[in-house]
Amino acid sequence: TSLDVSELAGRAARAGFAYGPAFSGLRAAWRVGADVYAEVALPEPASGDAGGYGLHPALLDAAVQAVGLGIVDPGEARMPFAWSDVTLSAHGADTLRVRLTPTGPDTVSMLVADATGAPAHRLAPGPG
Repeated sequence: TSLDVSELAGRAARAGFAYGPAFSGLRAAWRVGADVYAEVALPEPASGDAGGYGLHPALLDAAVQAVGLGIVDPGEARMPFAWSDVTLSAHGADTLRVRLTPTGPDTVSMLVADATGAPAHRLAPGPG
């Protein structure tokens, strides 16, 4: 099922999160069962900086924003802040495909692939 990502910025702003233009990379999302799949891309001019990072912080943030599409209670403003078992398989991506899977009431696992579908990162929920 396709999900509307356009309302997330407004909802985040009402919850006290302010995002600048570099953090507006969530392009599209879909739900399959409990999982949310998303496509994220670094907006210009941040995309030119992608090669300087294992995973550009704004690209990671765009991927994590998809949590607000129903991975956790949509009425609550939450943002994952701790990760464990992080694996970096590629560097410098400016576009990603993401799968977010709820692993508990307050935890999520995130698998990340580059634009070709090759694994880029794996992030598991952190402790507590």
